[in-house]
Amino acid sequence: MEDKKLRRWNLIAAILIVAAFSGLCTLVFARLSPDWDWSKPWAYRGLLMSGWWCTLGLSLGALVGSLIVGVLLMLGQRSPLPAVKWTCRLFLEFVRDTPLLVQLLVGYFMIFAPLMSRSLESIGWNDKLVIGTLLLSLFQGAYLGEILRGGVDSIPRGQWESARAVGFDRGQVYRHVIFPQALRRVLPAVAGQFVSLIKDSSLLMVIGVQEFAYQARVYTSRTYGGLEAYVPLALGYLVLTAPVAYLAHRLERRFRDET
Repeated sequence: MEDKKLRRWNLIAAILIVAAFSGLCTLVFARLSPDWDWSKPWAYRGLLMSGWWCTLGLSLGALVGSLIVGVLLMLGQRSPLPAVKWTCRLFLEFVRDTPLLVQLLVGYFMIFAPLMSRSLESIGWNDKLVIGTLLLSLFQGAYLGEILRGGVDSIPRGQWESARAVGFDRGQVYRHVIFPQALRRVLPAVAGQFVSLIKDSSLLMVIGVQEFAYQARVYTSRTYGGLEAYVPLALGYLVLTAPVAYLAHRLERRFRDET
């Protein structure tokens, strides 16, 4: 009886939410309808899609890079060498305590571009895209490093001692005992960080990376019609971030069922 009543109220709530959202969308589109011209974004669909593919590529590259940086920072903070430990800690605090926009500007124009641009251009690579991916990996890797460190530190000491008692070396302890348990605990935070990585990629337009937001700005400057670019821009980022969130929920549920 209670389940039937709950389902009824759930259906009513869903209908009210859909009705409210539909009414809001109708009101907004009705007020803006004279300013919409969908022939413009359709004519520039190639430009917008090139930016979307660029965002997809650099997000995948930065995702892999941030994982590598995060694992290295996590291991560095657990190093028995104080110099390594505190170097990683200082780097992590610097990255976390300064805005990404400042890091992109300083990192590109003052550090990486003078050192790498000519070498990358000589082999035919887009220096802005490569350096932007590297900077985004360093930024997100610092956050992932702290997340992973917290997950590893949450594993009881007895797990470490038991793994060493059966003959595992340090690498095997991390691989077979610690990382699987830590991943279950930090998966929601890691997934959220990956979603933030995709959204933060829009800031790379300040160094000239021709990603999705950059091409949307190019569209508005050419057509003087910005409203039509906002909806594809939002939907494009949603298409990139929604699968990450969905996959994280599936993995979290799978891990929970296995325990």
